[in-house]
Amino acid sequence: NQVQLTPGEQGGNGLDTNAARHCVACGYLHGQEVGIDVCESCDGRLGRTMHRLLRLQTVKAARRDRISSDEEERRWAGFDLVTSYRFNDHGARPGRIDATADSEHGPVLQLRYGDTATVRVTNLGRRRRKAAGDSAGYWINVQTGYWLSERQALDATPDTAELQEAGEVPRKQKVIPYVEDRRNILITRFARGPVDEQTALSVMHALERGIEAEFQLEDSELSCELLPDDGQLGRALFIESAEGGAGVLRRLVDAQEDSLARAARRALEICHFDPNTGEDRGGILDRTGERCARACYDCLLSYRNQGSHLLIDRHLARDLLLACATAQTTRSGPQRSTEDAWGSIDLMPDSPCTGFVRWLEEMEYRCPDELGPDIAGLSDLSAQPDLVYRTLTGPVGIFMDGPDNTDEPGHDEDAADDLRDAGWSVIRIPYGATYSKIAQKYPSVFGISRRVGQ
Repeated sequence: NQVQLTPGEQGGNGLDTNAARHCVACGYLHGQEVGIDVCESCDGRLGRTMHRLLRLQTVKAARRDRISSDEEERRWAGFDLVTSYRFNDHGARPGRIDATADSEHGPVLQLRYGDTATVRVTNLGRRRRKAAGDSAGYWINVQTGYWLSERQALDATPDTAELQEAGEVPRKQKVIPYVEDRRNILITRFARGPVDEQTALSVMHALERGIEAEFQLEDSELSCELLPDDGQLGRALFIESAEGGAGVLRRLVDAQEDSLARAARRALEICHFDPNTGEDRGGILDRTGERCARACYDCLLSYRNQGSHLLIDRHLARDLLLACATAQTTRSGPQRSTEDAWGSIDLMPDSPCTGFVRWLEEMEYRCPDELGPDIAGLSDLSAQPDLVYRTLTGPVGIFMDGPDNTDEPGHDEDAADDLRDAGWSVIRIPYGATYSKIAQKYPSVFGISRRVGQ
């Protein structure tokens, strides 16, 4: 019932919140960078910017001695939670690995793995708020961090009875809370479609159970959920929940192993199918003498997925699991290495970008793709940026200001405008600037360091 606010979050005009955008087509997370309207992951159009975001890091809860039937109703009604994710480059090593599982009949499953990726869950409010016409978020006391209730709201429930009325607090603010962490993740997607939600859900839970059984993971060490997919190809997110990860998801995209095939075969066995022929074995007889029909607690049903029990059907997962059981995983796309990225970069001791580039490498941020003056695509332009990043949304030119080169031809504001007119994004780093602030301001360019906060 209370958020522990840091002094930095308690600004003079209210809480220091942030903004973000996420792709409605695939769930990919984006910052508030100006000029980016296309998703970096799927090239879809980004949704509107979500403001008033408050990250929850330390919270306090009040003990409840009794849970009433009304409380159960509140939990059943639930909250409107949105999960988003983002891959993070680390130094010269890319933050994701793309792979495809191919069977003898063609591609079966697309896989995309990322270690220490950003996973964010945003709480937009109670699900009933839309019917009441309320905006997203919750009221919070800016001074104390206590959540406030809205007695007149249609979604008022017993758990808010002990909270102070929002109208009685002089300094309050409506915020959208979220939690965020770094986790190893795997995104899976059917290679062919369309696929309905019921099939996608059944396959996802079957793969989860197969991975857990094959690699001896506890139920709490792996979680999964469906993501948005405008192509109706059943995009699913798997998360290694253990701190640091168990390293299992990475093995599924390794071409040298048959980890995905083994997990699929184990999933077939769990779902009461013969892993070689797909024949239905029917499961174990229960106390009533019945065998498993669509799903049971011996195969796909569990306490965690009880909200989806009516949709889960093991028969819908059989065909894809059979295809994956004989599939070979191959990585797709170029796999950049540190040597590849830095082999062509010859840092000069007197270059203004030397210190910055060495700092990027040390902190494991994304390395620049090119270093001036031999930068491709600039022959017809007057601009001479010091560093270039080739991002999914277009090239980015970095100007490193030295003590006396700000107004030089090719490096001044006219040169920067010339780059912008050519469709480039431009970042200028002033002389003496704090590198960490620059890198954290542009995560879509520099990625996110695993060493921040160490």
